[in-house]
Amino acid sequence: MKKRTMQYRGKTIYLAKFDVIFKAIFVSDGDYTLLASLLSSILGITIKAEDITVLNVEIAPEHRTGRLSRLDIRVKTADNKHINVEIQLYDERNMDKRSIFHLSKLYTQQMTVKMKFHELGPAIAINILDFNYLPYEDYHNIYRLKNIANNDELTDALEIHFIELPKIPRDMIGSLKDFWMKFISAENEEVLEMLSKQNEVMDKAVKKLVYVSSDELIRYEMDMREKIELDYYSAMQGSYDDGREEGREEGREDGKQEKTREIVLEMKNDGLSEERIARITKLSINDIRDILSKLR
Repeated sequence: MKKRTMQYRGKTIYLAKFDVIFKAIFVSDGDYTLLASLLSSILGITIKAEDITVLNVEIAPEHRTGRLSRLDIRVKTADNKHINVEIQLYDERNMDKRSIFHLSKLYTQQMTVKMKFHELGPAIAINILDFNYLPYEDYHNIYRLKNIANNDELTDALEIHFIELPKIPRDMIGSLKDFWMKFISAENEEVLEMLSKQNEVMDKAVKKLVYVSSDELIRYEMDMREKIELDYYSAMQGSYDDGREEGREEGREDGKQEKTREIVLEMKNDGLSEERIARITKLSINDIRDILSKLR
């Protein structure tokens, strides 16, 4: 498990790179000033807060296994760009396929009845990774569809960004993008203090991080997600310790499902609604009701 908190001015606050906190900072209160600044710095264009529509905070997974999924931020801009921002902390060896899958959905899900193909807006995936992924020194790399023979670009309709936080140099401070990456990857008070003195936007970001870290509902959600992660990996490890190949997969699934049932019941006993439980666990309402019905 990765470090989740740090001390800042005598308070314990969460790290911004955890998806629950990241989402809360940028979209929780309907103020998209910080989100507009982040996207502008990454994409190298000017995006205004009033030009942003947040469509949802994630693209729902096709296959639900009881495992906690990451929260994404999906945005549509005034000029019809569709942008998906995802934070991923662990290398699960599927980043390329995962990103292409989500990017294709981001593009195709725009299509409606009687819509023309030329009306589809560019789809842009921004993957912020807390691990090294690409064999390049630069921490920010961009991919598009190009002719491999002459590097001629076919279209700007699809674009994937990979930002690798471990590759950010410690002493690198220059552009607004650098400030944002330092903020997202910050793990100590010194970095936050430095950032808060740079400009009004970064000062606001630091204050927002402190604010959301004190929110009781967000803290509860972080606690429950940590429990789900711990239980999931515990179930995975238990199945591997069996030492027998036959039945391992079944054991992993049974372990995950049992832990999921326990967590759902615990949250229900805490007074959470089925909708709230579904949001935290990323299970469907029907899944939640089925689990509760069997437990009753």
